[in-house]
Amino acid sequence: MKMTMSMKKHISRVLIAIVCLVILYVYAMPMLLLLLNSVKNQAESAIMSFTLPKEWMFQNFVNVLKKGNIIRAFLNGALIATSITAITILVSALSAYTIVRRNDRTSKIVYSYLIAGMIAPFSFVPAIKLLQMLNLYGSYSGIILIDCAIQIPFTVLMFSGFIKVIPRELDEAAIIDGSGPLRQFFQIILPTLKPAVSTNVILLFTFGWNDFQNILFLMPDSKKWTMPMSVFNFQGLYTYNYGMVCANMLISIIPILIVYICTQSYIISGMTAGAVKG
Repeated sequence: MKMTMSMKKHISRVLIAIVCLVILYVYAMPMLLLLLNSVKNQAESAIMSFTLPKEWMFQNFVNVLKKGNIIRAFLNGALIATSITAITILVSALSAYTIVRRNDRTSKIVYSYLIAGMIAPFSFVPAIKLLQMLNLYGSYSGIILIDCAIQIPFTVLMFSGFIKVIPRELDEAAIIDGSGPLRQFFQIILPTLKPAVSTNVILLFTFGWNDFQNILFLMPDSKKWTMPMSVFNFQGLYTYNYGMVCANMLISIIPILIVYICTQSYIISGMTAGAVKG
């Protein structure tokens, strides 16, 4: 007996629901584990289980705020994430505009080089040596420049997809009006890139805020650590106080979680538009 169209739709909906439940389980279980262990004492939290605590230690959050240098870490993270976002967007948008509009052999080579940067793995040893030679190791400038270099290839790729569909007639009209290249870009091209700019602002700020690995290896001064690195404030000689660590992690993700919830529509619309235009 052949399946009717309504039966096929019903089966597809059931399969989609199952997939969604599996994805929800994968993402919800770690968060639930984090929530439960953030209100346990040191002995219970060391087990890392889903059992309810015998005594609810909400004091963990108070201790984190008092002893975790959260304010300093918050300001460090805001400075680094904001700088990465602003520099990367400006450099990438200008680069993408130049590459797309020139469309010559040199531009194609530069574009290919940038795309190769998305594939080549990042190595800490050369990065550390380079920063030491430039006297930037352990500085805000060093970590900002490294993170910008990591993010520029993908950001250029996204901006290029948008700029390719912007009519060249806009450039020609601006030239007739006496506008130079920079004026053309900032007054005509950049305003039309709002979906791409909005998407990249969110993605880049999230990357800068959540950066852990680069801060760990390239920022030895604990006074310059960001929010994700503040978990080391609760490290003992041979162990961690995982109750405090989990509480610290929850506090650390609250700002970026709020930003993501408020701006997720921009990410979806920007990525969708970029895929269509690219």
